[in-house]
Amino acid sequence: MPTTVVGFRLGCDARSRQATIVLTESGVLHRSNGPLGSTSKSGRPDAPASVDPHPVPRQAAKLRKLHAELTGAGFSRVLVPPACVRLETDEHPLHAKPYGGNAPPPHPELVEEFVGLAPTSSMPLDEAIRTFYTAVGIPSRPRNAVPVGSGPARPFPPRVERALRALAHGNALTSSPRRGVGWRVTAGGVRLHVGPSGEALTRQEVADLQAALSAWLRLNPQGPQAVVPESGSQGPA
Repeated sequence: MPTTVVGFRLGCDARSRQATIVLTESGVLHRSNGPLGSTSKSGRPDAPASVDPHPVPRQAAKLRKLHAELTGAGFSRVLVPPACVRLETDEHPLHAKPYGGNAPPPHPELVEEFVGLAPTSSMPLDEAIRTFYTAVGIPSRPRNAVPVGSGPARPFPPRVERALRALAHGNALTSSPRRGVGWRVTAGGVRLHVGPSGEALTRQEVADLQAALSAWLRLNPQGPQAVVPESGSQGPA
């Protein structure tokens, strides 16, 4: 029977590689990689735990994380925008395996049908996942973003409004390329980097960092005024 999926395909010009990630309605993540413009090779699918009471939302969180990791690793060309698609391909069923796990075999036909049927119109990943949830009958969380220009009671500062507008349109916010240490923010995630290597932050880590930076800016409205010793260290006598 037909199956509904959500996914995307990103490309990295520097490496001449592409990566495709597809999540099915049974909660299986399919991944494929290969040279740009060529047939990709499918890896072993990532199936949810058989005892997981919420397999699809948990796997959707992995989909978001993979999107953030790929964009942070240089896969910045959007070859197939995030999209929810109904396929005619029958999904391979989950099955028991020795030593636990229930992953089905790779399913390259499913991934390639997604690529062939996915619309070319741009859509943020969270919007595609929300559409996917609606299609498969899973309640989704309400949108928590404040629409730009809607005139909320406490509007954001202009700089935040501009950043919110950029993220909503799928653009990335980055630090100066002249610095070896920096950051990259997209709608899918936040990544810190030192040279070519980096690390994607979880949502809680982003919230902690935002709180720390807000506190620092409030403490230093005109720039740093004093060096505050680290906790546990001794200041000058």
